[in-house]
Amino acid sequence: MRHALLITAALMLAACGAPMGSSEDAPPPADAPVTVGPDYSGDFDAIGTEPFWAVKVRADRFSLTRPDHPEVTTANPGVRADGEQGVWDGTAGEQRLVLRLTPGECSDGMSDRRYGYAAEVWIDGETLQGCAAKTAALAAQPKP
Repeated sequence: MRHALLITAALMLAACGAPMGSSEDAPPPADAPVTVGPDYSGDFDAIGTEPFWAVKVRADRFSLTRPDHPEVTTANPGVRADGEQGVWDGTAGEQRLVLRLTPGECSDGMSDRRYGYAAEVWIDGETLQGCAAKTAALAAQPKP
């Protein structure tokens, strides 16, 4: 009986934490993927208020919509890293459209939605400020 209790106690201790001799601060295995900086892969949605605007970044394109302006759509040139920022820089005809995302908490000022990036859009000499998040992250939040 005592032998069974010792085995049970040993099994319970082993299940409580990291294996004996391991360290939670141990480096990842050599073949583990290396992540540097924020993840700018996938789809993003950015919005701004005063004036209202929206940018959608998709695999094949990114576009800017604003009231009283025609939609500007360009092929997605891919994101380039500029320090911690992600930058998309494309042209649609004669117009240059640039989106710059900076990681950090951001509020649209009109809803309780959470955004993980500050957004800045530049088009034809005009700069628009707002917030952005991955499309999937926004879809998981309550609608404004």
